[in-house]
Amino acid sequence: MLSRPHLLRVRQLVVLALAALLAVELSGVAEARDLGRIQRDLADARERREQVEEDIAAATRAYEELVGRIARLEAEGEELEQEVTTLRMELGELDELVTDRLRAVFKHGSNLDPLSVFLASDDPSAALSRAETVQRAVVSDRARTEDLVAARTRLGAAEDRLTAQREEVEQAREEQQRVTEGLEASFAELGELVGDLESEEQAEKERLERERLERERRERERRERERQERERQERREREQATASRTATSTSSSSGTSRPTSAPARTSGGMACPLDQPRSFIDSWGHARSGGRAHRGTDLMGPRGIPVRAITNGVWSIQRPGRSAGLWAILRADNGDHFWYLHLDSHTVSNGARVTAGQQVGTNGSTGNATAGAEHVHFEWHPGGGRAVNPYPLLRSACG
Repeated sequence: MLSRPHLLRVRQLVVLALAALLAVELSGVAEARDLGRIQRDLADARERREQVEEDIAAATRAYEELVGRIARLEAEGEELEQEVTTLRMELGELDELVTDRLRAVFKHGSNLDPLSVFLASDDPSAALSRAETVQRAVVSDRARTEDLVAARTRLGAAEDRLTAQREEVEQAREEQQRVTEGLEASFAELGELVGDLESEEQAEKERLERERLERERRERERRERERQERERQERREREQATASRTATSTSSSSGTSRPTSAPARTSGGMACPLDQPRSFIDSWGHARSGGRAHRGTDLMGPRGIPVRAITNGVWSIQRPGRSAGLWAILRADNGDHFWYLHLDSHTVSNGARVTAGQQVGTNGSTGNATAGAEHVHFEWHPGGGRAVNPYPLLRSACG
């Protein structure tokens, strides 16, 4: 049976243990309440983010449609310009013929009636020949006049169509400007939303990590105190029970392993070529200016955000072009070539060895890209050959 001092000491240990457990439970309740509130806030923010991303996708599709529409209108305009030029040349030739005929009438007299010519001649054979000649001239004049009127009518209609087409192109360009302004505003909103969301998530992770470490520290201290108290108690009991024996003490310790961060998600060893916020659709084959068809995917995003290597390889900077702007080819280790066009800048040197996910440039609108609709025109050339549709590959790498 334990003595009274021993019973008091046991009660003290029990009280300490219950207090520590109660503190841990209260801390867990507070943490659950705070975490629940933040989880609700994060859910709301994610819903807002999804809505903004849908708006950006819709604006991206509208932008692609407008680009194709303007390309078609410009091609129609070129055809109309050629038609108007041809009609004007024909009209000029007809004008010259009519003018020459008027000069001939003025020179030889205005009486071109075939019957009058026939009756006025003394020689019947000569009179008949002259009358037939006059008849052919009158018919020719009438045909030329009709051709002249028809040519002027066609020219007027072509000029009207050309004017209407130019107005339609201007309206399409104004609509494109509105779409790109809205797209730029949506990207700005998404950037702020993503930044706020990531900051809040990071702050909450750090807070929870600090609280976890603090709980583990308190728990280790509590266990250490209990261990030390048990050792002292056992030592006293052994000394009282066996005064002749040398007291030995055994110690037990417990440790808690720290969690390690999860490895970064990869998709077949490839990384998305453009950071968030970004948007892209399958625009392979869409119409472009000059009768061209789109041979890549446009990854839309704010100016200056990081552009990254999709896989391991060598970054080969190309001579800037009027259409491509600043661009480069990533020559992958597997032999594929990946083209990056319209960059704002390069962040690695020509010939640099890069790895998947490494930043190689910044997003921009150099070349023939539209300011306010910054994007990376991305092409995939398997084995360095002809381009194929990169959309499925990007969807796999970017999620």
